[in-house]
Amino acid sequence: MRTSLFRKTAFLFLAAAFAVSARPTCVQMAKVKAGDCAACHKDKQVLPAGHVPTRAMTYDGCVACHGAGAGKAAPLRTRIPGSHLHSLRGIRCIQCHDDLKKPAAVSMLKCVECHGDTKALAAKTAAVKPRNPHDNRHYGTEADCNICHHQHAKSTNFCLPCHPFKFIVP
Repeated sequence: MRTSLFRKTAFLFLAAAFAVSARPTCVQMAKVKAGDCAACHKDKQVLPAGHVPTRAMTYDGCVACHGAGAGKAAPLRTRIPGSHLHSLRGIRCIQCHDDLKKPAAVSMLKCVECHGDTKALAAKTAAVKPRNPHDNRHYGTEADCNICHHQHAKSTNFCLPCHPFKFIVP
């Protein structure tokens, strides 16, 4: 029990610290097209050599190759932070962050405003094997979304340190 509490506390501390770190402003993100990764990643090659041009591509263009059942290309949802996916779908920073001058971790209450309540989400993922990630013995259906789903970093499989579950966390 203490280990679980320690993990939750450590995670929330790290999430809060990350939330106030430097990142693009809402205005910058609103102007970025799906293929304009250089706006934030100027010093790194983001796309592999030979990738199709993406400068004017929308989110739908990305999922044509990287969406569920689209083939062997790496799934988009496992490689792009939630903030990028939200931006590509036209969601503005202010819709989740109440005060853009004081960035902070988004409350789970904001998540459920758009994504539905946790019980409904658990019902949608009831068939996920080997275990429903939204209804488990540690948290029931009330786990904080931020434990696995990170807005400004790649999402993580919080179960993996103790369980061999191979969930794909969007």
